[in-house]
Amino acid sequence: MALPDREPRPLPSARALLLNSVVAALIAGALMILVHELAHLVTGLLRGHGGTLYPFGVIHHGELTVTEDVVTLLAGPAFSLVTGILLQVWSPLRGRADLAHLVWVWFAFASVQEGVTYLCLTPFGVGDTGMAAQLMGLPVVAQFVLLLAGIGGMFANARAFAPHMARLAGEYPVRRNAVTLFPWLWGMIASVLLALLYLVLSDAGLGAGEQIAVLAAGTGTFVFAPMAHIFAGRVRGVAAEPQRLRPVPVPGLALLAVLIAGNIALTAALSIG
Repeated sequence: MALPDREPRPLPSARALLLNSVVAALIAGALMILVHELAHLVTGLLRGHGGTLYPFGVIHHGELTVTEDVVTLLAGPAFSLVTGILLQVWSPLRGRADLAHLVWVWFAFASVQEGVTYLCLTPFGVGDTGMAAQLMGLPVVAQFVLLLAGIGGMFANARAFAPHMARLAGEYPVRRNAVTLFPWLWGMIASVLLALLYLVLSDAGLGAGEQIAVLAAGTGTFVFAPMAHIFAGRVRGVAAEPQRLRPVPVPGLALLAVLIAGNIALTAALSIG
């Protein structure tokens, strides 16, 4: 009987899974929001309008036509949705089984969540899709169709995350919660507090409704993770893949600190074009 070349890696502890997952989720969330806002900014630049970039949004310069406004509004959700789907399908870092792979996974799923959440907001006239629908005069029935598509997308995103839950955590509920429930909970708290910090430091002059929308966005970014438990029965038999995770993800914490510092700097506004 042939023997394996090396001993299989042990599964990381639940504590290590939790710390690495929370840090990976926060890094991914910060990067996802940045590229989402850059999609708005670049689209405006391509239409001949500069913009001022904040850690939570973009204010375009000059008077945009209705068409330009709609295009720049939809650029962010569309980019997030398409990018997220592509990165879910293409996973080149899976073999590394380390923090970088975790960041990739969280970024891919958070991006899709961003896109489908905006679809859910469409009938309420808020967010990128809601404002675009108002500008286009989209019929109410069509807006609610987009809401239903967004709800379906949320469940589809959670279903797609379920195999990752099984791969990362195995069958044990404590370990599964370490990569689903608690990263969502702690990630949500941290995201809302950071958004509040950025709003307090910023001179963007957002109205009360807009500020509430920014704060509320942080509550749903990672909700696909605990929702994956709904589909636990569909991933029975998916083998656990032990990860190479540090007990404390020091490099990840350092990167997260850099991203937070960068966002704090952006509260002073970065004008381009």
